[in-house]
Amino acid sequence: MAQQSGNDVKAVMEKLLQAFEDEVDRDLPHREALDHIFRILKANKEKIISEPPEVEKKDKLPELLRSIGDALQQCKARSKQQQSESDKAKSKKITMPSVSDCNPFKSRPSHLSVDPLLEQTIAILGDVPPPPSPGQEDAGEETVTEYYEWTTSYVDESRIYGWDKEANDVVDALVGKDKEEGEDDEVLFRTAGIAGIHGSGKTALAQKVFVHDRIKDAFPLRLWVCVGPPDHEDRFNLLYRMLDNLGLDTAKVEDIVDKADVVVKAATDEDKDKSKIGVLLFILYVTLYKTGYLIVFDDMRAYSDWYSNLTLQPPKDGEWYERLAYGLPKARKSAVLVTCRSEDGARVMVRTGGVFHPPKLEGEEGWKLFHREYKEAKDKEKKEKGEKEEEDKLYKELQEMKEEIVGKCLGLPVAIVQAAKGFAALEHEPEADAKDNAAADQTATSKTEPAATEAMEADQSAN
Repeated sequence: MAQQSGNDVKAVMEKLLQAFEDEVDRDLPHREALDHIFRILKANKEKIISEPPEVEKKDKLPELLRSIGDALQQCKARSKQQQSESDKAKSKKITMPSVSDCNPFKSRPSHLSVDPLLEQTIAILGDVPPPPSPGQEDAGEETVTEYYEWTTSYVDESRIYGWDKEANDVVDALVGKDKEEGEDDEVLFRTAGIAGIHGSGKTALAQKVFVHDRIKDAFPLRLWVCVGPPDHEDRFNLLYRMLDNLGLDTAKVEDIVDKADVVVKAATDEDKDKSKIGVLLFILYVTLYKTGYLIVFDDMRAYSDWYSNLTLQPPKDGEWYERLAYGLPKARKSAVLVTCRSEDGARVMVRTGGVFHPPKLEGEEGWKLFHREYKEAKDKEKKEKGEKEEEDKLYKELQEMKEEIVGKCLGLPVAIVQAAKGFAALEHEPEADAKDNAAADQTATSKTEPAATEAMEADQSAN
């Protein structure tokens, strides 16, 4: 099939962006996710046309744009439908839905899931920060905004070096080892955790596990959930994202939750919110009940009781809203994997499940990562400057110091990446004497050691 030309892509992009601008004042379903998707498209518009992504991602771009256009059309249609239903409801008596109304296994003529599309957009085009909050530009002093980058299950395994044994160990903990004589195979629900400081590779190891062949064979349903730091904690948002990714119509779910008896009869706003969480957890439970599943909760940092002991069964007489565990059925062979900066926090969540640690990237594995990031950064710089390919004398000198470079990074992938980019920004001086070389080494090292230090400080502040 012929590749889509730059002009075709430009036309599709402009049409999409204009269609979204036309809906700026409409109350669209999934508005937050749509805003995020189109923010990414706007930021990448010119880059996509003039400098398309690498081949593998470029091939996925036309289908991505079509999917975004379809999602926007469906959101527009649903918005009109909801407005029409709202107008009709004003003249009718509202009746409570029956239990069957929240059966997620009923066929639905209209299904829309935007969060997976957002994840796909980020995986292909990368993420961009949200716009400054109102008044931030006018502030008298400079405001530094830390932007949290949400993770996805997308992984290019060729870019993860080593860790095959560690991934297999985690898979064994989730699936169970090959059955031996006399071994009990009645374990239906397993848990495991991956703990380590910021930048140590927790998410990468979890992604490697998520796409493992044994995991795919063992669990018909796999779900990736990025939880995020405590200041992002929003239990409603977390549960709605999970239900949306599982294929439920979240607009209908919200309607069912709002009209549930336990919510309607709640005496206070606080009780009403608790009851809504309980209903959402019940719907999640029913959704997952008929199939085996693996759920990865990535970047768990909210160490409240609500997240603790994910092995618990739901209460027969108690309140469902009290724990996330109550929404996770244990009736089929299923598992949960959490990644966490705190080992103690991970153990509180997985209880008897094993807690694993990403090993340090040392020796040749660490150098492979350095080499890749250095070459990519160097090639990008040369392309931007229009320079021709020539022998990289700096890299030859770096190869002689590879053990020292990787060692200074403390085995942390994030520090190795920063070191590679720091060295790639340096210019090789052919006639530089030993003093000049030492100064250049010190300059790049100054980019390396803070990265490792910041990773540890970020870990300490998070804990």
